[in-house]
Amino acid sequence: MMRLSKQQFMDLSTDVTDEIKRRNLDQKEVPFLPLSDQFLPKRNQARQKLATLPTPKFKELSTDIFWDLERRFPIAGQLYLGVSPAAAALSGGSRKASTSVDVGSTVEAQARSVEGISPEVVERLRSEYDNRIEALQVRLVQMEKDNRAAKEEQERSYEAIISDQRSKLEAVEGAFAKLKDEHNKLQNKYEALQDDYSNQQQIASDIRTEATNLLQEIKSLTQKNEDLTHQLSMKNAQANGVSADAATAVHDSGILDKMRLQAYYDAVDKLLQASRSNTPTSVLVAMKAIVISCKNITEDAELYESNNNLSQDTRDSLEVIKNNLSQSLTELMGVAKSHATNYGSVAPEVLEGAVQSLTATVAELVKGLKQALGVDGVAGNVVGGYEIDELKDYLEKQTDQIVQAIQSLLNSMRQNQTFGPEFTATVSQITTIVTSICQVSAASMAKPSAAAVRNRGNEILIDLKDSSSKIGELGNALVASPTSKALKQRIASSSYEIAKFVKELISLIEQ
Repeated sequence: MMRLSKQQFMDLSTDVTDEIKRRNLDQKEVPFLPLSDQFLPKRNQARQKLATLPTPKFKELSTDIFWDLERRFPIAGQLYLGVSPAAAALSGGSRKASTSVDVGSTVEAQARSVEGISPEVVERLRSEYDNRIEALQVRLVQMEKDNRAAKEEQERSYEAIISDQRSKLEAVEGAFAKLKDEHNKLQNKYEALQDDYSNQQQIASDIRTEATNLLQEIKSLTQKNEDLTHQLSMKNAQANGVSADAATAVHDSGILDKMRLQAYYDAVDKLLQASRSNTPTSVLVAMKAIVISCKNITEDAELYESNNNLSQDTRDSLEVIKNNLSQSLTELMGVAKSHATNYGSVAPEVLEGAVQSLTATVAELVKGLKQALGVDGVAGNVVGGYEIDELKDYLEKQTDQIVQAIQSLLNSMRQNQTFGPEFTATVSQITTIVTSICQVSAASMAKPSAAAVRNRGNEILIDLKDSSSKIGELGNALVASPTSKALKQRIASSSYEIAKFVKELISLIEQ
């Protein structure tokens, strides 16, 4: 009981007092204390349980409460009993020993022995005490109600905050899910682009590998062509009336580079082929090559004259020949220009006649140089061969021109940012050479000697024509869009295809 708080002790004292009153009334219709709305359910339960205590136990509880009341409130207890504090101290031991005495009778006996304090005063004090207890109980109940109301209000506030936070969480989760979906889409797009990039890299690697192989093959063919150039030059010289000994003497003496005459023969072949093609303007490209080769031959001859002590007659003779060469070249240029500008209205025989005149002058110059060396020789016309064996020689001769043109084209694309007439002329030179190869090869494939390779040869010629048309279109497109890397790659690829098909055609004939 000593562990009870003041409020709890006061509640217990009130309940025991009410139970004493009920027992003193001895009303059987009220077996226990009635319920009160002022008390909590647990307290009403505890008040009802007091009725179940036997009388001895209830007396002991009442005595304990009385003595604890005196302990807690000494002055109130002394006034209640009507004794002084000193007397109460002296009689404390005897009171504790008589805990089993009936509280009601003890109170009455001591009340009668108190002088000057009537029972009415004691009852009034007890009533006031009970009223104060009841007021405190009412206040406690009200405070409990207020506490419950505040707790409910706080719970509602917490629920509102939780609901608001839950809504915000749902909104954040929705935004996160949306961002996650967008991230997945971007991830898939990135993976697709990565795969496409890998494929493009693989294609570029394959093209580089193929280009490297083709360049190696081109170099090999170029070396082979250079090795055969001298032999072919001798054959062409013999076919055109120049003795092999004379041509060899001129080459070996250092007067003319061994490629000079060969370049002239090749240029004449291209000019004659272009004159019979469906593109009359292609004769201008071949004519440019003839002008360059004649200039180189003339420069070599002049260099020989300046470096050697020749007789005046020999110098005069060579000067006359060079003048005739210049005049014949001018006449040929005029005829070629008329042929190109008039869309082929000039008869091929007229162009061939001008070529014959120029070739004769070149042969005369070779003869003059031969005489200066003490050898004999005569020059004639350039004639192409169309039998299958001759076609092989012809194709090998054209390979060098194609290689040079392709190398010039690739260098131009690497070094330049804009592309003008020179680039267009290089592309036209490649297409003209391919056109000539296709025409000559097609005519040769129709001969009986080409029966074994005719079908496959015609297929290669179709592919070669397609590649030539493609590079012509791409060249025009690049002139319009000079910064396009894709066009440059496609032009390079088409160039490699042309070289590959020409090599395949030569390999087919060699079989």
